[in-house]
Amino acid sequence: MQLTLDKQEEWESDPTWNILSAAAKRGQVDEDRTQIESEIAQHLFDELDFIFVKMDLLNHFSDHIRQLGKPLNVSSELREKAMRDLKQAYRQSNRHEAAFQIL
Repeated sequence: MQLTLDKQEEWESDPTWNILSAAAKRGQVDEDRTQIESEIAQHLFDELDFIFVKMDLLNHFSDHIRQLGKPLNVSSELREKAMRDLKQAYRQSNRHEAAFQIL
């Protein structure tokens, strides 16, 4: 948004901007928009390439698990059991102020 405001101020400060026709102004705006979009795309390509997780890495997970076994300390079993116990306690309450009854 700030980039657009900066461009708008630049256009309005240009003395020739006010004498341009509406079609010429639209053409200039489209040209500037295309330039800004290409600069953003180039910046994303150049600067942010290594910030994102490489999708190719996901292809190797299944091979690594077959070779090395399951990852240690990665289990949802404890959370599932805790949720199961919580659901059972809720079912046993009268569902009126259930949090107080469960605690």
